[in-house]
Formats: sequence, structure tokens, C-alpha cells
Amino acid sequence: MNTHKRHLMSWVTGRSFGLDLPESGAATIVVESAEDVPRLAESGLLGSRTVVYSPEEGSAGEALQGAPAARIAYRGSFVEPGSEVQLGDAFFLQVQAYSIAGFLALLGPTAIRVTDQEDVEAFLADAEAAVDQGVWSDVMTNPAVQLADVTALGGHAPLDGPRLRLYVGRDHEVRLSPLGRTLGTVGDVLREPGEAAAFGPDRLPCSRASVTAVRERPWLGRYHAALRALQAARARGHEEARVSGFGMRFDGDLPLGPGAPDLGDPLAPVLLGCGETFLVHIPATGADFQTDRDTVHALERALVTPEAAEEQALRFVERFTAPAERVGA
Repeated sequence: MNTHKRHLMSWVTGRSFGLDLPESGAATIVVESAEDVPRLAESGLLGSRTVVYSPEEGSAGEALQGAPAARIAYRGSFVEPGSEVQLGDAFFLQVQAYSIAGFLALLGPTAIRVTDQEDVEAFLADAEAAVDQGVWSDVMTNPAVQLADVTALGGHAPLDGPRLRLYVGRDHEVRLSPLGRTLGTVGDVLREPGEAAAFGPDRLPCSRASVTAVRERPWLGRYHAALRALQAARARGHEEARVSGFGMRFDGDLPLGPGAPDLGDPLAPVLLGCGETFLVHIPATGADFQTDRDTVHALERALVTPEAAEEQALRFVERFTAPAERVGA
């Protein structure tokens, strides 16, 4: 994955995709008005490793004093559902609302946004269907799709915050994400963006009840990890995969349901069955590898009933489960 693609995916989702937080400024910034770019440089929000996406009109040419940031011109909108972003002559990113994405033909890379109450309800319904029945949204397991702003939707993205990504709207207000809360205006806030942990998850564009519904589902972090595992499997040609803990177990005697131990750990290995092929996905690194049925059974027991698991399987799980505060994938 090239660096610019990492920046784009990171900005959309709030996951780092291997990007390190810069010592100064934000890693990625999207501006709706090119006139804000010089102001960002003056405010200290642009660092030597910042990538700035700004509208094509008025965005080319002049150097930014003290901030040798990469600058990428775009056409279209990163925000509006139904819109398209064009970067250069060959790359196009669709932007769609969650509740209608399943009814559309996705023609390439697509950012799915939760923009209103209907979108939130559709997202939660899909998550419930997955955890209860093992039924997965075809759109959300598509490798070309990225779900935007995952921390607001219960996803695990510990580096999400103003040092990872920022958005500056046409009103010149600075936000973590387009639909997030306002952090201030360009030039008077965030001269030294604080640690991501100080900000916590961004807000949802919905009712207080739905915000509470997300918070009351601690297994959503595991759901997001499983979606990424399924996307990786589909990218390798494995369709109709089953995921341990979501409507099934490879060992039918192990407990199921949102209260199962592995459903509360977004960094635990995700175990998949694709016919007679078995895969293990490591959320901490994004790594995937193929294994055999016996190993999957042993790993499943280690994840669900660690007190009774084989020592070898436990060592495997511990090896590939990184501390949450150190993981940015």
C-alpha cells in the first residue's frame, strides 16, 4: 500500500494503517477551501510529514513557509453521500450513506458514512445480524469499502485524534471528522494538538439513545475486526466465510453470544472458515495466514476458555495480541 493511500484510508476511517503520529501537526488534513492551507501552515498544524488534501482550484503552486507538507489536489467532496472524489486522472473515491449503500452498485473504492439516525440504525441492525446469526453485509465485507469514523461506531482505533487526522470545513472550523464536534477555527486552536486519548471517540450524527446503544455494545470492536478479516479473505478469493463467535463456533460446545470472552477483545485473533480452508486474521497488524482445522480448534478454545486451553495455543494468542495502547492499525 503506498503512502498516499495510507493517508487517505486513515483520514476516512480514523485507523492509522501503519502511519506514525507526527511530532508536529497532523498526519492528514482535508480542507474544503484552499485558502485555509496557508492559515494551517501559520497555525502550526502542518508538519514536515503532513499530507494535505485541498480543492483543485487555487491549490497548486505556492510553497508553504516552514511546512514542507505534501499537498494533493482533489475534485468533488469527501463528505457528501452520493458524491465522488477525484485525485489525479485515475483515482476516484465514491462516498455513500450507510443506509442506502446496499442498494447501489459500487464501482470502485468507496467510503461508507454514517450521516444520520437512519444510517446508525442500519449499522446496528447489521452488527446484530452478524453477532446473532452470522449473517454479514455484502457491502461491508467488500474489500473496496472503508467504513468512515469507526471510533464513533465502537471500533478500536487508539491513535484516532487530531494528530492523526483533521477536517477543515468551508466555515473554517476544525473538526476531527466532517460530522464531528467543532474543535475551533483555523489559527486559534490546536497549535499543539493534544494526545488522541484526550479527545475520545467523535460524536455520532444521531439521537442520544443511539449513542448509548453503541456504548452498550462492547462487542462492536470485535465486529469491526471481523469485518476487516472478511474483507481480507474476500480479497484473496475466499467467499462465504464463517467467523468464530458470530453465529457459530468451530467447536459447537463453546459458548456463543455477545458475552463470550473473545467478543470483548477487539485485538484477539479472528478465526475464519472458508469451506475446508481455515484462516487466522491478526487485528493488531492486519496479517493473515492459513492454518488447519486442528489449530483453529485449539485457538478457539484458547480464546473462549483460556483456563482450559492448551498451553501452546495460549502462547500463540499472547504472541499475536498486542497491548491496545500500542496498536494503531
